[in-house]
Amino acid sequence: MNYLYAIIIFPIEQVIEFIFSLIYLVFRISGIPIIGVSLAVTFLSLPLYIIAERWQETERQTINKLKPKINKIKQVFKGDEQYMILSAYYRQNGYHPLYSLRNSLNILIQIPFFIAAYRFLSNLSLLQGESFLFLKDLGKPDSLFNIGGLSVNALPVVMTVINCISGVIYTKKLALRDKLQVHIMAFIFLILLYNSPSGLVLYWTMNNVFSLIKNLFYKLKNPLKLLYLITSAFDVLFIFYLLFFNDGEQRKRMMLSFFCLLVPFVPLFLKLYIRLRNHFMFPLMEDDKNRLFLFSVLCAVLTALAGLCIPSSVIASSPEEFSFIDAYQSPLPFVVITFFKSVGFFIFWPFCIYILFGKKVQSFLTLLFWTAATSALINNFVFQKNISTISNTFTFDNSLNALDASKTASVLSVFFTLTFFTVFLFLIKYKHIKIISTSLALLFFSLTIFSAYNIFTIQKGYVNFAILRKTGLSDISRIKPVFHLSRDKPNIIIIMSDRAINGFVKPIFDEHPDLYDKFDGFTLFPNTLSFGDNTLVGIPPLWGGYEYTPEEMNLRDKTPLVDKHNEALLVLPKILSETGYKVTVTDPSWANYTSTNDVSIYDNYENIQAFNTIGRYSYLWYSINGFENVSITSDKINRNALWFSFLKISFPFMRKTIHYEGNYWEAEKTETIETFVNSYAVLDFLPELTAYDSEKPSALLLTNESTHESIFLQYPSYTPVRKVTNTGGGAFYDKPFFHANSAAFLRIGEWLEELKSNHAYDNSRIIIVSDHGAKVNAGITDTELTIQNIMRENYNPVLLVKDFNSRGRLQTDMTFMTNADVPVLALDGIAETINPFSGKSLRENPKSQGLYITTTRLWHPNKHSKNKFNIKTDHWLFVHDNIFDPNNWEKAEK
Repeated sequence: MNYLYAIIIFPIEQVIEFIFSLIYLVFRISGIPIIGVSLAVTFLSLPLYIIAERWQETERQTINKLKPKINKIKQVFKGDEQYMILSAYYRQNGYHPLYSLRNSLNILIQIPFFIAAYRFLSNLSLLQGESFLFLKDLGKPDSLFNIGGLSVNALPVVMTVINCISGVIYTKKLALRDKLQVHIMAFIFLILLYNSPSGLVLYWTMNNVFSLIKNLFYKLKNPLKLLYLITSAFDVLFIFYLLFFNDGEQRKRMMLSFFCLLVPFVPLFLKLYIRLRNHFMFPLMEDDKNRLFLFSVLCAVLTALAGLCIPSSVIASSPEEFSFIDAYQSPLPFVVITFFKSVGFFIFWPFCIYILFGKKVQSFLTLLFWTAATSALINNFVFQKNISTISNTFTFDNSLNALDASKTASVLSVFFTLTFFTVFLFLIKYKHIKIISTSLALLFFSLTIFSAYNIFTIQKGYVNFAILRKTGLSDISRIKPVFHLSRDKPNIIIIMSDRAINGFVKPIFDEHPDLYDKFDGFTLFPNTLSFGDNTLVGIPPLWGGYEYTPEEMNLRDKTPLVDKHNEALLVLPKILSETGYKVTVTDPSWANYTSTNDVSIYDNYENIQAFNTIGRYSYLWYSINGFENVSITSDKINRNALWFSFLKISFPFMRKTIHYEGNYWEAEKTETIETFVNSYAVLDFLPELTAYDSEKPSALLLTNESTHESIFLQYPSYTPVRKVTNTGGGAFYDKPFFHANSAAFLRIGEWLEELKSNHAYDNSRIIIVSDHGAKVNAGITDTELTIQNIMRENYNPVLLVKDFNSRGRLQTDMTFMTNADVPVLALDGIAETINPFSGKSLRENPKSQGLYITTTRLWHPNKHSKNKFNIKTDHWLFVHDNIFDPNNWEKAEK
């Protein structure tokens, strides 16, 4: 059943979801996209209905012609004799009783569209609580009337009435059997949809309205011409509204306007195609056998490329990332499911259309699929720059940069496609169809063999990883302490909480007042600045001080950036280890400029142990918390894998639109908890991971990325659950970043209580800091600065400090601070604050004169040159004193 869904329903569901998402992004009113989807589906399925009408009419005429003779045969003959004579009569007239199924074709076409719409709309959370016109909640039955305490749903009744009126018009001259069939179906839909969400019933009601209009049009002279004129008029008005009255995002409005602008030119496109057909395509139209074979091979090539080759290549590059995901063990099911979905898109539905139409349309479909196949091959294998680094959900961390298309690539990809289009026309004209078909067949087998090799690589990688994982899991089948603190000697603890937001600290503590007791002796510094809004530029000053700000690193333009970055990561651990501290470092961000945080940079330091914790305890956390069969991440993979193939085979300039910020036009964003739990599990297990047996002063420099994730969690404990049912009622209940930040502080608070009970709190200096903030309104007045597109929270990292023997309720200190003050705060009074690599004092900083920070969004090392950050002259800000005063932020050019 899953495979049947993938082949038949999934393609329709994705079309519905894309149209819904596109319209919703423009209007932000859930009822309008529902009507838009209904209208779009009506237009898209109109050719199928037209063919179904013709077949039904053919069936009626044939039956009316044969009926007198059939009745006579039935009167005279009985039993086997009747059957044999009727069969002979049918053969003589080129008819078969199975042809009577053509009468049901109209209904058969509706079934998959109904199932797809039902699956999509019946559980869509966007509709929950959304009102539209007289409907109070699109996510529930309308319950418009109450009769004697009984709730009555009116919309399904209206839907049925419209359906019956449409049926009366449609079956006016038809037999009683046809009339009964239409009305029976209307009442079946009434029963099926009576208690359904009103959003779904609205969709089907509008389907019936458009069906009624369609039936009325059939009664008019020149219905297609009239339909074109009305559609074009509404289309122009809609474009005018989008461009001049709608306040949605400009890029989305322009994209929708472009698609709408194509509608009035449909007759022109048809005329152009007819000219091409008359000059070039007669050999294809007249050769049924070779045309069918060519179309079949084109469908097979697209299916193999999008459904096998591309997804299997991605998974084969790192099988372990796709192994043991939710209930899946091996990654191979992801390939299989994607393949069947590709079959639906490129074989099942195209062949349904191909079979229903005549040779003219079949030739057009063949030309269309040739263009799609050649374009797909060119774009995938030639124009694939900058789309290699993706997550295991087939999304990019930063689509702003990863999918930027150069003008050259965009133009060349279109040029090559037009070239192959022209080549095809000439080959057809000169009757070289077999050459094309043979070449494509060889290409199909090549793609299949390559995919088979990928599948073999995936299976081999999975088996090897399963063995290693089993061995590795035995080491953490029970949690063993890896952090060793002292009860009687000083401890330095720094928790670098990636992207933690300063403005959320007080609201989190106010929502959970017990945190004020748990964070006993801490001081919050709200007036804290970071030097950028991404980790690459934010981390070096945090660990190394002011010598590693973006400005200072660029001044040292003879030294590679990676060396300066590694040097910054080593400053604090080196000083502490040389002072007699046993130092533990975890997950050093961008160490050696690798995304895997290469801890080998610490290998030459005897008193420094370094290892990565992110993802190390996830499996155990899932097991303990009953997440063995959760399917959030796997659902995303199963949906996104084919969308990623669409992205790869599309023109470069379309890729960012297809990716659409990692959502691939998903109407309902389903958060993946996998990335969050990879870091959250460490915080949750901190009490078990910590021992108090160190005989030396101890330093723990822990990096954790749980606050980096945007995810909803279960209130009030803010824990990951299968389905969040309570997001709280505070000011930030609808901000997923607030949920992630809350979870981190609650788990850290629990750990602090463990430190107290183990007598390792007063002798610990604890700093909680982040490398940067995030673009989210944390309740600060006048958050948007006067400088265009700058949001203060991006550059306002968390800074919480507890000194040795410090006690008392959380204090607030408005001193102007930066996260580059962390080294001095950590070392004050226990070690000499001298940079061991430069010999300069860590206390020297230009803070009193103001600071230069950068607004660059280039977050990846490969976007910069070898020795310097590629920061544009206008991507600098000068900030001083109180960061909450907009006058203290100025544009600066360097």
